[in-house]
Amino acid sequence: MKVLKFLNERLEEIFLVILMIAATLLVAAQVVTRFILKVPLPWSEEIARYMFLWLTWVGAAYATKERKHVRIDIIYEKLPEAGKKVCTVISTIIWIVFLGIMVYLSFRLTRSVASGGQIAVGSGIPMWIPYASIPVGMGLMLFRLLQNSVKDIRQAKAAKEGGEDHAA
Repeated sequence: MKVLKFLNERLEEIFLVILMIAATLLVAAQVVTRFILKVPLPWSEEIARYMFLWLTWVGAAYATKERKHVRIDIIYEKLPEAGKKVCTVISTIIWIVFLGIMVYLSFRLTRSVASGGQIAVGSGIPMWIPYASIPVGMGLMLFRLLQNSVKDIRQAKAAKEGGEDHAA
């Protein structure tokens, strides 16, 4: 259970830190080999781009988990409390539907690329690996959004029950 709790709390962070360190080292190695040794690594730029894809999509999932996505809330802030709740529910439903569709479509695309056997020219890695960043990232976003929604519902119920206890 401790492992699952740890992964739930830190999965994206650990992945992002490791990948950022690896990408930084890879780009630094490319700079050294290209400009100092005059022998560029033909595969490093390509792999760095694929790492950036993974950083982007898993980073979006981390932002979802931490509720740090950019929001335009000029109108939202002017709404009464009931209006804010309705707005939040509607936007969450739209986001869940959107992410569900995107996970499905991006998974189909990734599967299609994998079945085609495409490989990257510079590095020779299978192209489904960079493509997989999209369904994995969006799937994690969907999971974290659902997780946050359940947490919000539980907190609202607890607040409502707590409010009824104080009224009695």
